Amino acid sequence: MVGHTRRFNPSHQYVHKKIAAGEFNIQQMDVQTYFFRRTNMNALGQARSWTDHLLWHHAAHTVDLFQYQTGSKVVKANAVQGPIHKDLGIAMDMSIQLQAENGAICTLSLSFNNDGPLGTFFRYIGDTATYLARYDDLFTGKEEKIDVSKVDVSMNGIELQDREFIAAIREGREPNSSVQQVMACYEVLDQLEKQLG
Repeated sequence: MVGHTRRFNPSHQYVHKKIAAGEFNIQQMDVQTYFFRRTNMNALGQARSWTDHLLWHHAAHTVDLFQYQTGSKVVKANAVQGPIHKDLGIAMDMSIQLQAENGAICTLSLSFNNDGPLGTFFRYIGDTATYLARYDDLFTGKEEKIDVSKVDVSMNGIELQDREFIAAIREGREPNSSVQQVMACYEVLDQLEKQLG
C-alpha cells in the first residue's frame, strides 16, 4: 500500500462518493501546494534525512488523486519548473497541467517559496457543483462548510489510511491505494521528470 492520504481524507471521500453515485463529474481540478522551505527541514522544523521534492512527493499526491477521482488515466501532462536552489539542488517552484482520458483537466501550482498559508488546497469544479477541499475539511465554492463528519469513522485522513492498511491485511484483500492502483501516478511523474530534465 502507498501512502496517498488524500484518498482517505473525509473531504475527498465525500467528493468521490458523489462521483460514484453519478451526481458529480469533475471538469477541472485547480490545486495549490504551497510551503515555505529554505533548508532541508520538515514541517515540524526537524532535519530531514532526505530532500523533499515538489514533483516526486507533493505532485505525486495530486496526480494520484486526479486519476482516482476522475476514474481516468492521464493522457496529457506538461510541466515547467523555476530555478534550482543552490543548496537543496531542487526546483522551488513548479507548474503542472494534466488532462485525463475522459477530458477532465487539472492545474497544479507548487512552491517552496510561499510565505503564506501552508498546505495543499483543492478546488473541484464540476458539472453540478464546486467544492473546496482543505485536508479533512470541505466547503462549497461559496465557502459554505459541508458536514463530512459522517463520511467515515474518523475525521482524520491519516488515521483512516492506517485503518485501511490494517483492514486489508486482516481481510486478505487489496487495499485502496495499493501499489498496483497507484502505479499510473508514477508513470506520469516519470514523463514529467523527463520533460524537466
